Amino acid sequence: MKLKYLEFLLAEQSAQWITTTLRTVESKSLQRIRINPYDDILEKIGEGFHQEWQDLDRLLVQFWTSHSIRPQVVYVPAEGEEDMRDHAPHLLPDLTKRGLVDLVQGTN
Repeated sequence: MKLKYLEFLLAEQSAQWITTTLRTVESKSLQRIRINPYDDILEKIGEGFHQEWQDLDRLLVQFWTSHSIRPQVVYVPAEGEEDMRDHAPHLLPDLTKRGLVDLVQGTN
């Protein structure tokens, strides 16, 4: 079986487990990487948390460069509150600066 799609549901785990998992992927058939962080994950933003996301950012840029995979990050619109759209430029600076990430609207 050839791996084509990866979706990560990020709740309590850190972004580091996504980075670790992606480093083990050897599938040349991979077409999509989607990261679906739960809303409360944004409350955990701290120095270590931020570094883990920057490591993930660098790895996802490498996936774009070597496999032309444009990652997707799911956000749930939050009225009057910040959501992933507000945090993506800080958590994934290279991807967002280069326009290489798709922010996809999800539901609660």
